Amino acid sequence: MKRYLTLKKDFNIKLQSEITKYLTPKYIYLPIESEDEIHSNIMVKKEEKISTNLIPPVSGKIVGMKYCLTEKGKVTKCLTILNDYKETMFERHSIRKKMTKVSLEEMLIELKEFHYNDLADKIFEKKEAKILLLNGLEDEPYVANEIFIGKEYTNMVLETLDALKDIVGIKTVKIIIKNNDREGIEAYTNFLGTYPDMELIYVPDYYLIGNNDFLKEYLHIKESNLIIRPSELRIIYNTIKRRRYTTESIFTISGNAIKNPQIIEAKIGSPLNEIMEQYIHLEEKDFLIYVNGIMKGSNLEYENLIVTPELKSLLIMKNIPIKENDCINCGKCYQVCPVGCNPRAYLKNHKKREVESCIDCSLCTYICPSFINLRKVINGDKNEQN
Repeated sequence: MKRYLTLKKDFNIKLQSEITKYLTPKYIYLPIESEDEIHSNIMVKKEEKISTNLIPPVSGKIVGMKYCLTEKGKVTKCLTILNDYKETMFERHSIRKKMTKVSLEEMLIELKEFHYNDLADKIFEKKEAKILLLNGLEDEPYVANEIFIGKEYTNMVLETLDALKDIVGIKTVKIIIKNNDREGIEAYTNFLGTYPDMELIYVPDYYLIGNNDFLKEYLHIKESNLIIRPSELRIIYNTIKRRRYTTESIFTISGNAIKNPQIIEAKIGSPLNEIMEQYIHLEEKDFLIYVNGIMKGSNLEYENLIVTPELKSLLIMKNIPIKENDCINCGKCYQVCPVGCNPRAYLKNHKKREVESCIDCSLCTYICPSFINLRKVINGDKNEQN
């Protein structure tokens, strides 16, 4: 039985009510694997395939290369495109009136043609599913991408969910949101009358309940199932109905060191420092930056960070010095671990079997009364304790 915990949160951190759009960056930076046949001073169109996986989100001119930072902390060489602000499309397709007329095979082929291979494989592997679950939750505190996509683009989410149900051949559809998400509940309720086959289910605000495996166990779902997220439905909608790439990414910028936490929609390849300068008001000079979550993310700077499809959040938190003390053998880290690892034992003897099932959730660090960063110890941090 997996364990669930309500995290202590700073309720003064409140997101703005609407998504902020940053869709006109001066420059776009796209990570490249090879420089073959990519030259400067070449004009490109929006969504023109420059190389196998290089799709510009804007039209403009290639003006060179620059080293950038991805959300994984990797320094990578990027192609630099000067935006001409014309949004000239490489190719335009007619919008499909009904997605339900597309067969499963056609949908999977088109997703792969648009380079969404993982999503296509996920749907194919679950093509015999009996239940379709919309996971509208988040794994991390202070992050609300899926919640806002569901709230701001409810009609699109439900239309695509309904089409996916018919395409795959699933009869039972459950939409999962948190019971304290009042705006989300209102948004879905306003539209659900049009979709009588869908059921809205509320769950508590527990940490990790947004994890698909934890969610299934909490709901006692035993039947074969396909779990999809609003962000994935957005990709399906753009690919199958609009027949175009998803060239914008939605992510959270939040934290107690800024005045105006918010959800951002930005062109893929946009520089984070420009977004920060234009939209974010820092309240603290001494802060820490967590990329993709305060629990499971990494400490990075945003100066050379770029927007990628994998960027989920930028949390800017006050830097409160914490002194680590010696382990007091209280066992709380073992008690709170959702998969039964024993971080205390690993701290003492470094036997991998003690943490083989670790899912990197950081609950052991969160609960430790000695403030030991057990997550870093388990991940092999150079300064790990013995």
